[in-house]
Amino acid sequence: MWVNSDSQVGSIGGGQLEFLATKRAREMIAEGSTEAVASLPLGPVLSQCCGGIVDLTFNAVDIPETEPEYGFPMFLYGLGHVGSAVSRIMETVPHPLVTFDDREDLGASHIDVLAVIDSAPEKAYHLVMTYSHELDFEICRRLIERNAGGSVSLIGSKSKKARFASRLRNLGLDSKRINCPVGVVGIRGKEPSIIAVSVVAEFLLWQTAEAISE
Repeated sequence: MWVNSDSQVGSIGGGQLEFLATKRAREMIAEGSTEAVASLPLGPVLSQCCGGIVDLTFNAVDIPETEPEYGFPMFLYGLGHVGSAVSRIMETVPHPLVTFDDREDLGASHIDVLAVIDSAPEKAYHLVMTYSHELDFEICRRLIERNAGGSVSLIGSKSKKARFASRLRNLGLDSKRINCPVGVVGIRGKEPSIIAVSVVAEFLLWQTAEAISE
C-alpha cells in the first residue's frame, strides 16, 4: 500500500489495521522519517477478533508501485457498453486483461482479432461480446478450432447458444465448449454495470477453480 499526505493506492485489508498503518505512514511523512517497522497483535492492540500478529514495514518511495498481476488472463472481445463496464471493473482486479475491438476509437489493446487469438496463452478466460453475432461466432469457432484452453464464454441468450452450437456441430467442432449465458446465476439486471459485475464474479470463480486444479 502506498500512502501520501492525502490519498493512498492499494490496501492491506482495511479495518483498524489499515487505519493505524495509514496514520503511522502520514506521521512519518510529517516527521521526515524514511523507514520503520511495527509488529501489531491484532487481538490485544487492535481489538480484532481474528487474532494473530501482523508485521509491517514502512519505506519511503516517491511513486506507488503497480500492483502485480497473477493468475490466468481474461481476453475480452468487444468494448461496447457491457464490455467497457467489464474493462473498468477489471482495472481493479489483479489479473491480466487483454482487450479486442476493431473500432479504433474505443482504445482496445488489439484491433486485429487473429492477433489476439494467436497471442493467447494455453489457458485463459475468453469473454466474447462484440457488436456482431457473426463476429462472435467466428471468434468462438477459431478458439475451439485452436483448442484454446480455459473458458470460451459468450454473452447472449440460450437461443443464441443453441444456434451457435448447431453451427459448430455442423463443422465437426465441440459445441459444449461454449459457456453461455455468462454470469453468476441469481444476479439479475439488464444494466451494463450489473451484467459486468456478474460476469467478472464468474471469472473470479473460474479463476479460483482453475488454480485449485493446477
